[in-house]
Amino acid sequence: MQAFLNGWLAQCKKHGLSSELIIVEWNPPGDRPSLTEVLRCPADPASCSVRFIQVPPEIHQGYRYASVLPLYQMIAKNVGIRRARGKFVLATNVDILFSDELVQYFAEGHLHPGRMYRIDRFDVMRDVPADDLVEEQLAYCRSHLIRINAREGTHRLTANGLRALETHDIAPPDSGISFGRGWYAVEHHSEQEVFRWVENIAEVLVRIPFSPPPSLYFEIEPGPGVGSQIFDLQILDEDQHLQAHTSIAGPARITLRLPSDGQAVRRFSFRVIGGGLPARQDPRIMNFRVFRCGWSTASEPTPDGAYHVEASAPTFSVYKAARSFALKLVKAYGFYSEAGGVLRAVLAAARCYMRSRKLPVKVGKGDIFEHGSGIRPGAQWYPLEHRLRETFRWVSKEAQLIVRCPKHLHPKTLVLAVEPGPGVRDQPFELLVRADDGRTVARALVKGLELLEIPLSIVPGKTQVFRLTLEGGDLPALRDPRVLNFRVFWCGWSKSETTADYVYDQARRLLKTNSEPLDESVELQQTNHSTPVYLHTNGCGDFTLMAREHWFDLRGYPEFDLFSMNLDSVLCYTAHHAGFREEILPDPMRIYHIEHQTGSGWTPDGQAQLFARLAAKGLPFIDYAEVAAWAAQMRRLNRPMIFNGENWGLADCELRETSPDCGISARGGN
Repeated sequence: MQAFLNGWLAQCKKHGLSSELIIVEWNPPGDRPSLTEVLRCPADPASCSVRFIQVPPEIHQGYRYASVLPLYQMIAKNVGIRRARGKFVLATNVDILFSDELVQYFAEGHLHPGRMYRIDRFDVMRDVPADDLVEEQLAYCRSHLIRINAREGTHRLTANGLRALETHDIAPPDSGISFGRGWYAVEHHSEQEVFRWVENIAEVLVRIPFSPPPSLYFEIEPGPGVGSQIFDLQILDEDQHLQAHTSIAGPARITLRLPSDGQAVRRFSFRVIGGGLPARQDPRIMNFRVFRCGWSTASEPTPDGAYHVEASAPTFSVYKAARSFALKLVKAYGFYSEAGGVLRAVLAAARCYMRSRKLPVKVGKGDIFEHGSGIRPGAQWYPLEHRLRETFRWVSKEAQLIVRCPKHLHPKTLVLAVEPGPGVRDQPFELLVRADDGRTVARALVKGLELLEIPLSIVPGKTQVFRLTLEGGDLPALRDPRVLNFRVFWCGWSKSETTADYVYDQARRLLKTNSEPLDESVELQQTNHSTPVYLHTNGCGDFTLMAREHWFDLRGYPEFDLFSMNLDSVLCYTAHHAGFREEILPDPMRIYHIEHQTGSGWTPDGQAQLFARLAAKGLPFIDYAEVAAWAAQMRRLNRPMIFNGENWGLADCELRETSPDCGISARGGN
């Protein structure tokens, strides 16, 4: 705690950061000195005021588990947040040190309302020299790293700060290949087959084994993040400039030839264009997975000293072939079971084949909206459904289409695959397309499964809202309480004017010229609401930063009478669905967490001891499954869950506050 206090005050002085430090002393033992007596405050804290707020044992004893839980951490944080005076409030803990780059970022005024700021946490060995200068403390932290807690998970670190390979990994242990941001932990089909999933941007660091450098290979397989579409895989250099790209249509072996400029260590990144779609039962972004990677045996210098990448068919594996055949058998059995028998399955398969010829694309397990089209669903759409190899969404009435097309495209014709439903007794009906002001801008007769081409007045770069509806309908379904007037199997733009491939071709050309990310209007909003939004909740109790008014909007952390585990994650989901967009501050901005005694708080090594201790004391906590269920519900409703009343943070209690005589009087800061 002394290291935390010394470090923060010294950094505020060094960088000219105006702030206040609020330390909440919850349930102080009567036989020990208070924190104001124990902690040594520098004589000149410069622009930082220090406030101690004490929550007495009498209040603590009013909680159910007071006898076995000496600190209600989240309620204590709320006490400080409720009484904070600064424009922004950072909720953290006293076993944290901040990198100079992070404090400088605060001091330069880069924070903005409307954001929830998060950061990676680096765990360090516990013997941080408390009385040394903050520069020496930070140097100790950089050289005594244990692990990193990132959005993709918790990873062990090597002595030089790289993410360590696991015992069974996709790269050989002596290969000199390391995986950085954007790679998930190793997963297993079996001990013989392991893989890692990759999100939108994934860093790779390699130590070149000899010169000129040999080629690298990666055996990959597309995942749910790219749906059933061809995607563009790009290679970015250390400065995030585009160097090479290739198209991926299925399982492939990627061969990457590196520049032969004599560098011994090289860092590059994969970037996926056309990915980021949600998985059905997993909140992570899983664009593709890598089963193996390594070096080729021969040197292959590039003629122009640049990166070169190409995709080819993957190497044959008997195990993979057997697994693929087994998966096909499982799918066939699932189709047979869903159809209700062999004869029905044959008839259903024939029907699916005939119907599929009317659809412009194979939708698969992705959504019905053309990937990259700038079209996304608004209100009044039922969730995505899959039956007998078909994917669709039911509609009652007034289903919103939110359209924002890229500025370089000029589409005019909307394509819809539509079929009548029980709400119109499966009979023909007239589909109406209305503008946001209620005007009917198009109409079309739907007799059966129809592929409709509907002309629309589209303004590229502008967000427009249309509604799909009909007159009449609303008849009850036989075995479904919902109103099912019609269902939509596909929604996109006419192939004669623009397609997703055209969008990606245009984007690739722009990226090759400008080395800039794809325009956000090309990205399809995630519409799978059965899983939580993918947020950085790993270690969020040590760093969550928002504008003061946002903390008040949310009424702080949930004040449940139980152990505090996962309540910080609930707050992150609540903030996101209240409209406060997550922003992850990048390296070299860091927080360093001084390691706990095993079992005293959560660590990968001490998790079992912690849970055993909680069980022995009879202390309940919110497990991740319950957090995920709440987060998914918030996502479905697009609304935050507010758990506390107006008196959150013990607002109705008069608490003792002291400001030690160590400089300026208490006042608001940043």
